[in-house]
Order: sequence, then structure tokens, then C-alpha cells
Amino acid sequence: MIPEKEVIKKDFQSPGVIVLYTASPWESAVVVLRVTAPAERAGLKVIQGNQGDRVTPELVSEAEVVVIQRDFPRFRNAYAQVIARARTEGKPVVYEIDDLLLEMPEDHSTRRDYHGYLLAMLQAIVEADIVTASCPALADYLRMFNPDTRVLPNYLDDQTWNFRTPDENHIDDFPVVIGYMGGETHQADLEYVCPALQNILQRFEGKVKLRFFGGKPPELLLASPFVEWIAFNRDHYADFSQFFMQQVCDIFLAPLRDNLFNQCKSVIKYLEYSVHGIPGIYSHIPAYESIVEPGVNGLIATTMGEWETSLVELIEKPALRRQMGKNAQETVRRKWLLSQHCQEWVEVYREGMNWKNVSHKSSPGQIESIRRVIKQADEYLQELEEKNVELDRVAVTTGNQLEEVLNSRSWRILQKLQQTRIKLIPQGSRIEKFLDGFLSR
Repeated sequence: MIPEKEVIKKDFQSPGVIVLYTASPWESAVVVLRVTAPAERAGLKVIQGNQGDRVTPELVSEAEVVVIQRDFPRFRNAYAQVIARARTEGKPVVYEIDDLLLEMPEDHSTRRDYHGYLLAMLQAIVEADIVTASCPALADYLRMFNPDTRVLPNYLDDQTWNFRTPDENHIDDFPVVIGYMGGETHQADLEYVCPALQNILQRFEGKVKLRFFGGKPPELLLASPFVEWIAFNRDHYADFSQFFMQQVCDIFLAPLRDNLFNQCKSVIKYLEYSVHGIPGIYSHIPAYESIVEPGVNGLIATTMGEWETSLVELIEKPALRRQMGKNAQETVRRKWLLSQHCQEWVEVYREGMNWKNVSHKSSPGQIESIRRVIKQADEYLQELEEKNVELDRVAVTTGNQLEEVLNSRSWRILQKLQQTRIKLIPQGSRIEKFLDGFLSR
């Protein structure tokens, strides 16, 4: 159980301006969905604190709230300057993340992109006054490091997206178009469901088409004349939404393998699919279970057999597709529009301004999670060693990051590290050598 924090309540304040520091493109989905759109819809002004590694810490002075997003702490010196200025000026710091970047699967296509920044992100999570996450499962994980974690779900921005009325005449036509939208990072998820899709293509030869938007589908599927691939760049979210609203499909797919990373995904794909009034088949993860009523506004599939059975049912029953698609749209209209929820961002930012943490204690489960993060960081150092990188400099940097993490916000993890050091740190690792020196001071 996480110990309760001690807080001091300040005079009531409301934010008017926030400054955002992010390593992602300003117009990308993670920036728009998670910060700029909800804040601006709620009447807040959002200042761009950086453009890539060109960072302006002075902009902290112009805002009431400082938001650090995802892997921005990769710019270590700039991050340190931003935090120092925020603390000096008494500005609350919110750390925002929408993916479990600390626990990416080994075969994830971008896992190595974050290896060198895991400890920096962990430090930012620990140091933040408030952490915001896109779904309850992700928030539960992050609370092991910072109990002041809030859920700000992804919503559909109804100023960007328009609901479509499906063509009733088209619904009964063949071929039935099965669509999938996703980036290169979901290659393994597509490969996971590939056998069911191959069976469907054979069973309904000429009567079914697969249409992929974004990342390249598996070669086994591309070999079929009934498979289409439409590449697009999602770095500009408004352009993506305009493009995707024009696409025509009959069924959508959202396969995700069952792992911790995917268990912490949000409902955003359901929302973007349902705009079309088209039903979808979704993997068995907490986010989709929270919004899908099986057989009513979508279908849930776990096994390969369930994926195939669900596809067959929707292919053969156009009336069911029609009704399920209408119900999906209604679900989004009723509960998931950004215009209905943008004030939630104001409330979280206001809480950061009006409550100041003065203590923060470790909780059960932290040590095991830290062990996994440290293991990934050590793997990163070993990769660099194989590439003949200047490891003395890298090891010192990584060691400094770890030291800052362990000392952040009065943590008392060092004692636990001393007691369980063999379990936590790989023997012979560079981090072990660093800790030997650090713990002996």
C-alpha cells in the first residue's frame, strides 16, 4: 500500500498559461492529444518551451504550470535547467506520459531509441509534483514511483474530427474491406494476428480486402492481390485526421499482443475508428474492455480462433455491422468527446498549483520495477561497449542519472539497494561498479 503523502494547501489559484517541453514534434499526436488540444479547448494558453534540443528554460517564468512530456528529459542539461527554474519560482511541474516507455517489449521497433534515456525519464517521474497518464493501467504502474499520478484519458477532439454517416448502400456490397490503422511500432501486433487474416483471405477469396493505413503490413499479407497498403505520416495529427476521415472500410481491427506495455494502452484507436460509424474488433486489454460492450458497440478477441470467428461474423452479417457501427458512434458522442472533458486538464493543473508535496515515500513494487529499468540501462551500456563508444563518459552520465533518481524527493531507496543489491543489479555490470563506489561513500 502506498503511504499517504503529506500536503500543504496554498491559496486557491487557476492556471492561465502552461509551458510544454517535449521531444516530440509540436503537431504530432502525442502533443496534440495529450496537451495542446485539451488545454486550448479549456481556454488555457500553451507556450512551446522547446524545438527539439533548442530549449528555452526562461519560458518557465511566463507560465503558471510546467509540463514535461515523455522523453524530453533526454536533453539532460536543459531538463535540469527547467526543473531548477520551476523550483526557484515555485511553479508546479507536471510529467505527462501516454505509453509505458519504461517497460517496452524486447521486440518493439523503437525500444532501443529509449534505452539511453530510461533513467532520465524515471527521474522526471519521481521529481514531478503530478504525473498524468492516459489510462488507469498506466497510472497504476506509475504510482509505484509517484503516488501523485492522475488519469487524463484520451478523448476525441470534436473540433478536429467529424462523425461520418456510413453509406447504407455500400454496407451490403462485396468486397468487404477490413481496415487497420497504425504505425511501424505495431509490426509485432500485426504479425500476431496474421494467421487469422490469412485464413480469412482464403475463406472469402475475392470477397474480402485488407487495407492497411500507416506502417507496412507483414510481407505474407502483402503478397496477396487483395491486400492494400496506404502509407502516411502521422507527425502532423490534424493532417492525419483529415486523411483518415476520408477513408472507407467496413470493419476495423485493433490487435495488441498481451504484454505489460500493451496493457497500458489507451482507447484512442477505438475513438478514431468509431468516427466512421464502422464496428471494430479489439484485443482483450483493459482500455478496450472499458469501452467495448461485446456484440453491442464492438467485439473483443483474445485467441486466434476468436479473431477469425469475429471477422467471419461481421463479414457475413452486414446488418450487424451497421447497428454495431451506429452504437460505436453513439458511445463516443455520449462519453468521449474532448469538449465534454477538457476541464479535467484545468483541474489537474490547478491541483498542482494549489497543493505542494513535502514528503514522498517509496512503495512496495518500486524495487522490482526499478530493477527492470536498471537492467535495460545496463543493456544499453553493453551495446555501446560493443560499438567502441567512450564508455567512461557514458557510464559516469548513467551513474549520475541513477544517483539523482535515488536521491529525488527524499527517497530512501539506497538502504533497500544495499540490502537487495545482488538481486537488483546484474553482477559485473557497469552500474554495479558505479554503485560499489557510490554506496561506499
